[in-house]
Amino acid sequence: MKTIYSILFTALVMLSACNNQKSTNKEIALGDTIQTASGLKYFYLKKGEGRKVETGCKVGAYLSLQVDGKVVWNTNELPDSLFTYVADYSRLIKGFTEVSMLLREGDEVVAILPDSLAYGSKGAGDVIPPNATLIYNQFKVIKVEAPKKFLSDLLYADMKEKSLEDAIATYQRIVEGEEANLYHTDSEQLNRVWELLTKDNLHEKAANYATKIGELAKDDRLKYRNVLSLESMEEYLTAKDQLEILLRSNPENKMMQEKMIELSKKHSNNK
Repeated sequence: MKTIYSILFTALVMLSACNNQKSTNKEIALGDTIQTASGLKYFYLKKGEGRKVETGCKVGAYLSLQVDGKVVWNTNELPDSLFTYVADYSRLIKGFTEVSMLLREGDEVVAILPDSLAYGSKGAGDVIPPNATLIYNQFKVIKVEAPKKFLSDLLYADMKEKSLEDAIATYQRIVEGEEANLYHTDSEQLNRVWELLTKDNLHEKAANYATKIGELAKDDRLKYRNVLSLESMEEYLTAKDQLEILLRSNPENKMMQEKMIELSKKHSNNK
């Protein structure tokens, strides 16, 4: 298989150097290189016949990522090897989202992402250097579920235009009612609302939302974000009290320990 990939990568480089000539065939042949306007390049190893990826679809894929000729991430090495995400919603780099939205269940491609569609001049930690081109030498779409709506859209609209009580009612109606199977209702949905409110500098609304919905959903991440909202409002003592409650159930959490030290200093300086 490595030999096959080596041949295909060599072919890709050669094809890319030939002024990216477009195929005159209506159907894309396996191995033909496709380049989009953004600079993304990809070619098929296998073409599937399943459901096309659309916004709101939950997708499961096998992935292998190379940087400078070395594999830096391979989902096959993970306990649950299928990488899952919600198409055009989950927080992923631009190039990943772009190529994903071009595929369907059963497709297997190799994708080359320029740094402008990846991590740019900043890179990502010790794994992805600055200005790195990413190569997904395996991008195999295993499963594409029917698209669903986003609960976050409803909750955010309630918090912006109505009230917390309306958001709570919407949450309970969707999660506990007959519409549950029509919406994505996972933790990412709930936390996205907090992020949007915070981006709008609506810190009080964000804090109240995180407190109530965090309790209803038993979402510790959202409860912690209530602490961050209180910090943004300079309510350091209240933030400390809320953080102490979270630390009782998770005393070894280093991030919360560090935040407690930070809040203690801010509270002392604010006296």
